[in-house]
Amino acid sequence: MAQCGFRRICTLIRGGERPRSPGALALVRGSDRKRGARVCRAVLGGLMVVGLVACGSPEAPSPPDTAAAPEPTGGPAPEPPPPPQQAFLALLTPEQTAALRALQVPIVVPTAIPAGFAVSQVITEPAGADLGDPSYQLLYRGPDDRCFVVEYAAGGVGDIPATAYRVPVQPPLFPGEAYGLNYGPYADPDLRSQFPEPELASDWLIGEQGAYRLAGAAYINDTLAPTPPCQDIDPDTAVTLVESLTLLTSAIEGDG
Repeated sequence: MAQCGFRRICTLIRGGERPRSPGALALVRGSDRKRGARVCRAVLGGLMVVGLVACGSPEAPSPPDTAAAPEPTGGPAPEPPPPPQQAFLALLTPEQTAALRALQVPIVVPTAIPAGFAVSQVITEPAGADLGDPSYQLLYRGPDDRCFVVEYAAGGVGDIPATAYRVPVQPPLFPGEAYGLNYGPYADPDLRSQFPEPELASDWLIGEQGAYRLAGAAYINDTLAPTPPCQDIDPDTAVTLVESLTLLTSAIEGDG
């Protein structure tokens, strides 16, 4: 309790409100003042003890808010968004994968696809009396119109003419043969004059039911005529792609 509160109590005990002016104060008798002072001291002593005890006992903290959390609203949870294209094996969509599987041949796809590349075109040719053997081509396009194609042929393949450069490739899916990547202008002068664009192509990799290879811009522009025309990937990237070829099976197909 504040000190002004004690003074207020003493004034009341001494005989009412303290006179508000010096003239009124002179009318208070001296004996009344002395008697009132003794009573005031006694009362104040008791009040001070009570006040100290009250001040020494802090209020208990308010209990925490125990209001229940809002109940979840009813209804089914929203469906997650579709996975990005990069989540599919070889960047193939389920529809493209289904079209390839319809050929009923072993599907070989690249897995070490450089960043920024995407499937530009999937071409499938089923087997038939008029269509010949089944085949497919997977065209990938990346930054600066860099392209490569992975293709399959059931038969009718041969050796690629010699080029100025050749480096070995060792694809684990096709062991036991000395395969290579061929690039640069053709070594034969007649072929070089007829086809001046530099070549980039792997050997045909022989599988159980056909052959597979990677080819570059010269072959793509000549056979597929994409718009805009394609540019070659570098030979190191081509080697990595060839060595990353894998068989598309239901066990590893994942989302694609």
